[in-house]
Amino acid sequence: MRYDVAVIGGGPSGAVASRILAEAGLGTVLLERNLDNVKPCGGAIPLGLIEEFGLPSELVEKKLSHMRARSPKGRVIGMHMPNGYVGMVRRERFDSYLRQEASNAGSDVLEGLMSSIERKGERFVIHTLGDKLPPIEADYIIGADGANSKTADELRFPPNELKVIAMQQRFRYTPAIEKFSDIVEIWFDGEVSPDFYGWIFPKADHLAIGTGTEDKKHNIRNLQRRFIEKIGIIERPYLDEAAKIPMKPRRSFTGERAILVGDAAGLVTPANGEGIFFAMRSGKLAAQAMINHIRQGAPLDVYEKGFRKLYAPIFFGLEVLQSVYYRNDRLRESFVAICADDDVQQITFDSYLYKKMVPAPWSVQMKIFSKNIYHLIKGS
Repeated sequence: MRYDVAVIGGGPSGAVASRILAEAGLGTVLLERNLDNVKPCGGAIPLGLIEEFGLPSELVEKKLSHMRARSPKGRVIGMHMPNGYVGMVRRERFDSYLRQEASNAGSDVLEGLMSSIERKGERFVIHTLGDKLPPIEADYIIGADGANSKTADELRFPPNELKVIAMQQRFRYTPAIEKFSDIVEIWFDGEVSPDFYGWIFPKADHLAIGTGTEDKKHNIRNLQRRFIEKIGIIERPYLDEAAKIPMKPRRSFTGERAILVGDAAGLVTPANGEGIFFAMRSGKLAAQAMINHIRQGAPLDVYEKGFRKLYAPIFFGLEVLQSVYYRNDRLRESFVAICADDDVQQITFDSYLYKKMVPAPWSVQMKIFSKNIYHLIKGS
């Protein structure tokens, strides 16, 4: 089997890249290790992503404009998004839809776990575990196979240096937990997560509740168990999920005739762990850069430079926020207190919807800066 481009990994980043490449008339294969795989994921996406990719309304199970932030001491700050919403999707349905779109565009969608990649002149030869598929030959590769990317290892990309262990459980709605069915709740609490946060995300027929931690000294199952106890849920989950999530972009995710996208490139934001938006955007940018490279000889690293130019300020800002406020419960308490400010909420939501740093008037910036200084001193 010979192709122009082989996309390894069938999540949002790989499926989007595969579709765009196939629409451009390039011979494309999308290789996914398990087409029935359910990736552990909160499944929150912003309005801007829904609009950009024309996602059908039936994929978005909830459209939520209200959320709550909870501090270690139990202080609850309600927040409202007046000009948009957080869309909730279920990854098994969402990923399947995106792969079907790639298939409809002309990409071959195959199931198999990549085991090795070898070079054959100017081409790559991709082998699958147990030789489930005949060797796949391709001129170019897009690695979209997650935080533990085998593609990145095989092609000697710099390592993913920082990962969060995340665990999520799904609970069917009962009268006792129905109160969470129409609001997002985020817990900034060291007993739930010593360096990240816990989340409660409502879907159409269940709650997705999870937590994460970077600290290897902590057992993620114990943290999740404590979270469920603090919420007061006595029902048993019907599904447990766990995965590693990269929290920092690789030093480089463009190579010779190969590029990485999504989690494989480490494109998940610090502080909030958002990955779907950046996965799909990176898949789109990567595919466009590869098309221009193949047809016009444009440099392949235009993809990485373009992505960093667009989103490096967001990654940097969230990394600073996490390093400053997630260190202990006193600082987390201060962080939640800052979230009560209307201007903070407005700037946060405006930036979230379309992933653009939204400038605030000078007077507002000074007010927020002063509050940050006050709460940092108080929290320390």
